[in-house]
Amino acid sequence: MDNVDVLIVGAGPTGLTLACDLARQGVASRVVDQSAQPGAGGRGFSLKPLSLAALDDLGLTRAITTAGFVERRTRFHRGTRRLFELDTPPAPVTVEQPYPNVVALPQWRTEAILRERLGELGGKVEFGMRVTGLAGGEVTFAGGERVRARFVVGADGGRSTIRRELGIPFTGRTDEDTRAMISDVRLDGLDPAGGVRMWLSPDRGVALLRPVPETGVWQAVVSLGRDLAGDEDTLRRLLTERTGLPGLRVTEVLWHSVWRYNLRIADRFRAGPVFLAGDAAHVHSPFGGHGMNTGIQDAYNLGWKLGMVVRGLAPQGLLDTYESERMPVARAVLADSDRRMGGMMSWRFARPLAGPLLRAGFVRQQRKTRRDHPVYPAGPLIGEGGGAPAPDGALPTGARLFDLFRGSHFTVLGPGPVPGLDPALVHVHRVAGDFRVVRPDGYVALTSPTAGPVRAYFARFAAG
Repeated sequence: MDNVDVLIVGAGPTGLTLACDLARQGVASRVVDQSAQPGAGGRGFSLKPLSLAALDDLGLTRAITTAGFVERRTRFHRGTRRLFELDTPPAPVTVEQPYPNVVALPQWRTEAILRERLGELGGKVEFGMRVTGLAGGEVTFAGGERVRARFVVGADGGRSTIRRELGIPFTGRTDEDTRAMISDVRLDGLDPAGGVRMWLSPDRGVALLRPVPETGVWQAVVSLGRDLAGDEDTLRRLLTERTGLPGLRVTEVLWHSVWRYNLRIADRFRAGPVFLAGDAAHVHSPFGGHGMNTGIQDAYNLGWKLGMVVRGLAPQGLLDTYESERMPVARAVLADSDRRMGGMMSWRFARPLAGPLLRAGFVRQQRKTRRDHPVYPAGPLIGEGGGAPAPDGALPTGARLFDLFRGSHFTVLGPGPVPGLDPALVHVHRVAGDFRVVRPDGYVALTSPTAGPVRAYFARFAAG
């Protein structure tokens, strides 16, 4: 039987982010996925500012921003009638906020970049590994192989085997009347330079086509009723009907899936040595672009905590804060996603003359989508003046604050020394102003005019 510190089940963005975080800390982990090969398809398409900051910390932002792009143009139609066009300029990059925009990137490409980074850190993904049993930290796979792990993380999606093996309820609802086909296609009859296009029709439903620059591929999202088949022939037919473009022709379907509206959250994110993250812990509508980002942030929150416990830098009690911090965020995301889904269902029935109101609504939604920074509530890891993500900034030495934060350590910024702190746990830098404690995941933990509360914070941390 193989023994490992952390077994990660699921090699999507959540599992891969966690694997990269653990690998850079020198924590032994295995990453397994039941699929025979890497996933295909666009699926999640948006990386928000907070996720980009996390990927910066893991050494990935240059690859992500080079491969991705900032969408700015969207054309809205009601049948064959164009309602309006949105051209939203990117938010300006500043010293404090180097990643102010949402970067569009197909999920398969995000996963490929994460796998490449994991390989650079000495890790790999083991495909074709289907879980058939779970007992505490002991996992059994099809074929009989068993692995004993100190900790197990289920990042294996909405139909999570790990969650089912734990018997954790997945509370919420499924609406079989609200379905959609999500596909990657090649097509003729539409210029990709025109940007994203959406058709809203009271009698025919919704269709969206999003070009992936320099690939010749489009992401197609087409709503379905309960009684319509979700096959490729239906995709082709509905795209022609809803766009009203006789010259539009799908020449190749590269990837195809059917999505059903689920709004669910696990009753617990932890059972003993086993944790749930990403879609295994919460699923919702794609509106708001939360899905992949919330999973990445789950992993980024859990990664440094698991790493510190395994490395002996923190007590086991640190792991209790994963659920207490991430569950309120997940509930807020589900609520926001549900509101946006309801808004979309009402907008599709709008009268043609309602175009200006629709346009104003979509502008507000786009701006809101950029603001993805959840604030953690006060708790064991959040003290006075803490809870928000720390901004970047330039120091007189020329270094960036993000460079000081990079890694799996706490950072203390302040006007003087703070003696007695473990240098393996905390890096101290002299900076004018108040003392600030920044967590390994980039959140401000504490702000104080004196060093006393800083020492008290780490004394409580060491005591569990």
